[in-house]
Amino acid sequence: MVQFKKYSANQESLKVKAAYSIVLTIFTIIFYCLKTSSSQISYDLDNKHNVGRALLSVNETKNKTSIFEEIFIFEQRTFTILGTSFVSLYLFLLLGVVCNRYLVPCIHIISHRMELSQDVAGASVMAAAVACPELFVNILATFFTEGDVGIGTVVGTGLFNILLVPGLCILMADQKTIHLENWPITRDVLMYLVTISLLVWSLSDNKVYAYEALLLIIAYLLYLLILSYSSYLQKVFKYISRQKDDNILESFTENHPILPLNGNVANGFFVDDHIGLPKWKDRIRDQLLFIKEIIVWPIVIVLKITVPSSNSYDRVFWVPITMFMCIFWIGCGSFVIVELITIIGNEFSIPDSVMGLTLLAIGMSVPEMVSSIAVARQGQGTMALCTALSSSTFDVLICLGVPWFIKAMWFHKVDSSASVDIHSKSLDDSAIAVMISTIGFLVLMCAKKFVLTKMSGGFLVLMWLLICSAMVYNEYTTK
Repeated sequence: MVQFKKYSANQESLKVKAAYSIVLTIFTIIFYCLKTSSSQISYDLDNKHNVGRALLSVNETKNKTSIFEEIFIFEQRTFTILGTSFVSLYLFLLLGVVCNRYLVPCIHIISHRMELSQDVAGASVMAAAVACPELFVNILATFFTEGDVGIGTVVGTGLFNILLVPGLCILMADQKTIHLENWPITRDVLMYLVTISLLVWSLSDNKVYAYEALLLIIAYLLYLLILSYSSYLQKVFKYISRQKDDNILESFTENHPILPLNGNVANGFFVDDHIGLPKWKDRIRDQLLFIKEIIVWPIVIVLKITVPSSNSYDRVFWVPITMFMCIFWIGCGSFVIVELITIIGNEFSIPDSVMGLTLLAIGMSVPEMVSSIAVARQGQGTMALCTALSSSTFDVLICLGVPWFIKAMWFHKVDSSASVDIHSKSLDDSAIAVMISTIGFLVLMCAKKFVLTKMSGGFLVLMWLLICSAMVYNEYTTK
């Protein structure tokens, strides 16, 4: 088994911090754009109620209230915005620490015990684990609110994972290129295309019935079946595509990291000692690491007390408890983030669907982004992207399908024609935009022979910004 060198505090790269900075910068830009747009565009909400049907909600977009309003609402609007924004960003950091220091090592142990390949482990266990924030968000939005936060967040995170996560992975890498395995990426992209197609079909009439939600759940069960026979399907895929060069890649990647993102690989160990940085960069790095340790110190203390460490194979007994506590903290952090961002959105009269497509999508995608970068830094690039892609599939089929099915069946007792009504009139258009983006990503990978370059990474980030802006504009202009 390949052994990897542990990262010490002084050797830890600043790329993860740079990723945080990029995301927070994008967060600020989008928030400013939303503030400007909300001052120019007004929404007239009609309190219409349908008679003769057991509707679960009204058709017009309406914002929900937050249970934390009494705590974070101040007389001065500026204090309200600053307070909620600071706590939200700190909770984003909490999600990153939980995922990077506890969840990823736990997933490695589970995949080793279950003898899963890197791509299957990333597409199943890790994808489901890091998608927990979206699950909690959508359960909250479906059962306890009248807003479109849940579905907007799922659509927004899908766009984030398909475009921005791969782009950040290559832009944060030391190498100029990242070589990926073609079968796992093709498998997960095609499955996500099927998933988005089912979502568009479900949202076509702005109503989701029980049988439609059940079909989403069945689709995910079929996806798990595909993953269980992934090795056999891979052989068929290679035979059909006639890619002889894959045999060389497969023989190499069985016992070696697929992709070195943090340095050169020699006999399974990262060799960074020979790569020196200028002294001024060393000083800046040390200062940033010191500031970072001070900021995360309260988080680290709380997690050390509540989450048992299972980052070694002699502590396998603690793995289930560690996994449960990671999901618990991700769920709690996600719940508070939803409520705080709801306060921010209400302050600027931003519709819930727009919040889900932008700010909430970025926040809820932090676990996927951090976990993808973390495993990629350990030389497992295909696993990193499979985690991001498959978590988006989990978001739609499970995070939307399960709450929709339960709620539709519950109201089915009152009226056989009951449905879960979608407030926004343009979320189906947003889902179509995500589908087109997914097809574009697959075409780009095929054209580049599944090699990510710096230029393609920058192109993916730019496309995310443009498409996200178009989706927000469509939400504002569609009534």
